[in-house]
Amino acid sequence: MIFNNLLPVMDSGGTVDILTVIDSTPDNLNHIGQMLLIHTNGRLDGCQFDEFVSEKILDIVRTTVWVKPLTIWIEDQAGGKYRFFWDRIVNKFRAIVFGGGHISQPLVQMLSLLDFEVTVIDDRPEFANQARFPGAHRVICNSFQLVLKDLTVDNDTAIVIVTRGHRYDMDCLRATMRSNARYLGMIGSRRRIREIVNLLQDEGAPEGLARRLRAPIGLDIKAETPAEIAVSIAAEVVSVFRDGSDCPLSGHKEVF
Repeated sequence: MIFNNLLPVMDSGGTVDILTVIDSTPDNLNHIGQMLLIHTNGRLDGCQFDEFVSEKILDIVRTTVWVKPLTIWIEDQAGGKYRFFWDRIVNKFRAIVFGGGHISQPLVQMLSLLDFEVTVIDDRPEFANQARFPGAHRVICNSFQLVLKDLTVDNDTAIVIVTRGHRYDMDCLRATMRSNARYLGMIGSRRRIREIVNLLQDEGAPEGLARRLRAPIGLDIKAETPAEIAVSIAAEVVSVFRDGSDCPLSGHKEVF
């Protein structure tokens, strides 16, 4: 039964933690072999523990840097202990690119080379087609607002808003500003972005939107051409996902 809960994760490209009880104190031997799934939104599937144990497990999963499978011990309120084997299914990072214009073409190619699973969205058939974006996982021709309900947007997702106009940019930002996407970036001048954010704040945008939003989008490399702008955006996305400093490596010179 628990494996049925894994299928949607595999289909959507999500990430899930799998904890299996492999040892316990004598009073809890009936739990050995049972499995617990922890989804990125905190939802638990599988073996049910009391709230105290569940919170301790969630806290460890949220605060521990997972690199490879490992074992952890959890103690309940009665002094009983469980030993878990903690594994994780990690699928590709995802990028959703709103807009199929001249910047999106090189950007999608770069993100695909960086092993992102890229979805491109545009409402114009001549721009939203697989021939134009051969490296994309999905190309969707539909209204920007209608598409999101069928897409997975979580902490493994980058959202890049590069549509053909400020109205569409604002519509896309309005639709995604409450998501927990790890990267949220939007193209535009500082003045125009400030206007859009102020309008959304008047509508009740979440607190901290201005700080969270990467806009103007990309790293400052004095980009001018579409390809150069795509490089600056892709570099910023990687920096956010890898917790980079955005500083030049030559700024950390060592004595040779």
